[in-house]
Order: sequence, then C-alpha cells, then structure tokens
Amino acid sequence: MTQANGPMREVQQLQSLLTMSRELMQVDDATAAVALAGRTVLELTKGGGALLLVRGDISASVGFDRSGRPYAAVSTHGWHRLAMERLGRGAGGVSMPSPRTMIVGVPTQHAIAVLVVGWEDDAGSEAWSERRRILETILELTVATLGRISTRSSLEGLVSTQYEQMASTAQAHADELARRDEVEGEIRALSLTDVLTGLNNRRGFFVQAEHIFKLAQRKRTGSLVIYADIDDLKLVNDQLGHETGDRMIRDASGVLRESLRDTDVLARFGGDEFVAFALDDAHPRVILTRLRDNLGAFNLMQERPYRLSISIGAVRCDPGGEATLLDYVQLADREMYLHKRRCLH
Repeated sequence: MTQANGPMREVQQLQSLLTMSRELMQVDDATAAVALAGRTVLELTKGGGALLLVRGDISASVGFDRSGRPYAAVSTHGWHRLAMERLGRGAGGVSMPSPRTMIVGVPTQHAIAVLVVGWEDDAGSEAWSERRRILETILELTVATLGRISTRSSLEGLVSTQYEQMASTAQAHADELARRDEVEGEIRALSLTDVLTGLNNRRGFFVQAEHIFKLAQRKRTGSLVIYADIDDLKLVNDQLGHETGDRMIRDASGVLRESLRDTDVLARFGGDEFVAFALDDAHPRVILTRLRDNLGAFNLMQERPYRLSISIGAVRCDPGGEATLLDYVQLADREMYLHKRRCLH
C-alpha cells in the first residue's frame, strides 16, 4: 500500500478484489461470505483485527483476528459500541478510539452495515485514503451478497444456523432493530443475480466492475470491455418456443464464462445481451479467438436444434482518459453492432 510496493502490488490488489467479487457471487451461505470478506480485508490492508456489524434480517456481529479467522463478537467487544453508534448516525459524528482505527459504513447515510479495522502502526494520508477505498469496496460487495442470500432462505433460520457454525459457545445475536421492514426492503433491492443464467445482472455488473474500473483508472492499469449479442435468438423463440430460447441463452452464458478468466466480471444485461469487464488485458484478440474456438467446439459437441452464434464488440479502456465505464459499455455495444452488420453483408 506504499509506493515501495510498486505497480505489481497495485495490480495484485485489483486482482484480489476481482477474485473476491467473483467468489462472493458464487456463495450461497452468509457465514462463508462474511468469512471471505474478513479474510480479504486483513489480507489487503494488513490490519491487526476487524469487526463487522450488520443490522436487519441478517443481523451479525462478527470479529476477525489478525489472520482473518472469524468469531462471534458479543457486545463486550472493544469496538462493538463504536460500531453501534455508527449504525445509528449519519456520515459524521463518530469519534475514533485512536488514530490507528478506521470505521466505514454502507450506505454512507443511515448505514445498515459497519466495518471497523485497526492497525498497530501509523500510516500516511495516501495510504490511509487507499485503506478507506479498499474497505468501502469490500463492505459494499459484502452487503450486496448478504442481500442476495436473504432472498433465498428463511432469514431467522439462517441467523441461528450461521452462529451455531461460527461458535457453539457464542451468544446468538438476535436483536430486533427498528425499521425492520424498511431495512429488509433495502437489502432485497441489492439482489445482483440474473435468475436464468446465474450471472450478474445489470446492477450486479456495475456494482462489481465500477469500483475495479475506477481503481484501474487511478492506477493507470489497462482494462477491456466486451459487449456480446446472441445471433438469431428471436428466430429461435418464434420457431422453437421460449423454453428453447432460454436454453440458448444459458448455452451462450456458459460459452462466454468458459472463454473468460475467473477474475473477469461477466453479466447478462437482459434479453440476448451480455457484457464483460476484464482487467489488465492488453490483447482483446486472445479473448475473441478463444470465444470463437469455444463456440466451434460447442456446436460440434452439443446436439441442439439451433447453431449457437455470438456477435462481439470489444474496446480497450484508456487508463488516462476521462470516459466512464458506461461510456465504454456503449462503445463496445456499437462495435458489436458494426461487427454484426459486417457479417450480414
């Protein structure tokens, strides 16, 4: 987190955040999601310990030792009162117990989740700012994942199960907080997954990719946006039915996922459209060639009443430019339609 660590350290941090984002999208267990978040916090910031407090239907008070191992934190934890004060206030007004302790909340106003981390050493303003950006990114991704999990299971049963697994002797944190219905609605609104394919949906893409994109721009790290469109999906829907069309969409998502790295962010934007964000990828042709090879193999190996074909547009992001991630998505969309038009003529 200092200049001495060099560009390689910065790229490793971005790759770690991408890997965490991908792993969070694949877990269906709140305990695993929280444990992953705590481990990543202490790995990237080199903190001496942390506390995560979440209110609402998924109530949690989880501490982490310096190695990232989680344990159930009761109200006597040294940072518990500080975290509770942050939950009950706006963006300001909470004093730090020492200049070596940082606290962040999500959302900034009327937080529903708070993360406290402490260090044994002092840090300069640049390192301190970078720590805050990393903590805010990890906390937002964790809250979004917990919101997705909360829509799939009984919330009260989930709470008791998580804490029995975390520590058999720990006191279950089952406090009913005010505005239960309001908080439940906020968490449910953070669902980030496309039901048909299991990929990110549009919101999930921007929640994951936006933070990584901005970090890459600040660090002048290369990145790539890909826009993909399934060819002839309407024709399949009209002639073979929407159930077959849905199968075609799932097949396309599988080929795209196989053609990208685990750390790349892939999303279905809706209908027959997909978007991907790849970090530090200097050669778009490598991905496009791999996609063409995988499509050819799929059409040879799989018995389907259709031939799977995908049009692709790819643009490299200028690390020194002022364009937003949405700008690059729209540019890649236009590139895709140009490619599709050339193939039709």
